[in-house]
Amino acid sequence: MKVEIINVGTELLLGEIVNTNAAEIQKACRELGFSIFYQTVVGDNPDRFKECLETAFLRGADMVITTGGLGPTADDLTKELSAEYLGLDMEFREEEAKKVFDKCSFLMGSDQIPETNYKQAYYPKGAYILENDVGTANGCVMSRDQKRIVNLPGPPKEMRYVLNHALLPYLERYREDKIYTYNINTMMIGESDMAQKLNDIVEEQKEVSIALYASEDHCRVRLAVKAKSQIEADHCVDVAKHIIEERLKDYIVEESSLNEALFAIMPPYYIEYKDDFRLSETFRLGKSYSESKEAMKLEIGKRKHSLGEIIRVVIYYGDETETFEVAALKEATLSYARIESRIVANIYRFLKKKKRSKD
Repeated sequence: MKVEIINVGTELLLGEIVNTNAAEIQKACRELGFSIFYQTVVGDNPDRFKECLETAFLRGADMVITTGGLGPTADDLTKELSAEYLGLDMEFREEEAKKVFDKCSFLMGSDQIPETNYKQAYYPKGAYILENDVGTANGCVMSRDQKRIVNLPGPPKEMRYVLNHALLPYLERYREDKIYTYNINTMMIGESDMAQKLNDIVEEQKEVSIALYASEDHCRVRLAVKAKSQIEADHCVDVAKHIIEERLKDYIVEESSLNEALFAIMPPYYIEYKDDFRLSETFRLGKSYSESKEAMKLEIGKRKHSLGEIIRVVIYYGDETETFEVAALKEATLSYARIESRIVANIYRFLKKKKRSKD
């Protein structure tokens, strides 16, 4: 099943709140084996919302899941506009009105509730109700002519509850092959170098999707495949995964991040600054900070460049010394993430090299 997500709310476009709903719905759809190719955020505008629905179905969506716009106010129109798009009439449901009254009077501590709340008791004819036990606005599922629209509430707490307790059980009947993913984490290799090593495998794959992701401190290879079971998925990715691991064997680490990998092997250490540059106060390389003779000493200094600043780091550990530099555009203090990740990577490489020489 092809699914699109439309998150409704001008506050999302203004950056006033973070859109966490989309990620939760995407994960849920993935577990059901559904495919999501597009996710849209639109403001509280009727014409633009209906345009988003039209676009979604024109490009092949079987179901559109919306969030937001189910409340009692005049601009909460997602349910009404969804019904209008499908050509469905709205109807007042007495049983839903009673739920609205019970919830609102309980929350307000009064039997006198604003009439506007009963807007939440209107639903498209034939709609399936998605119970919302943690809010006043229930969600619903409506369909016509092979087009299905799901309306979920916008507040994250309510959306999450309705998704998990009402929508997922409803969608279980449409479950397809699940998408299984496998991650291979690497350190000390750039995305372009990795792409060059794996280009032929990526291009040859049909059943297995292979993607590369880069961050400041590591690169990740993600393999994804649709299968009916974990055993079937393991079989599908086995050959490609083995080839990738063989080609990247010098760079693969078990930890999910280089910080974790270094933290596990870092000896006691201390830092000596040569000027006014300082790493962030929360930056930690290992478990123990010590200025003993056996500890690793890091000497950190800074020099100016026409394009920015260069951080120079000297590692003193035992009878070995190693120096490396990290360039930062403009000012070093604007690139803490880059500088700290490079420091972690170089110390990790230094310690691994030292261990190999001993072995």
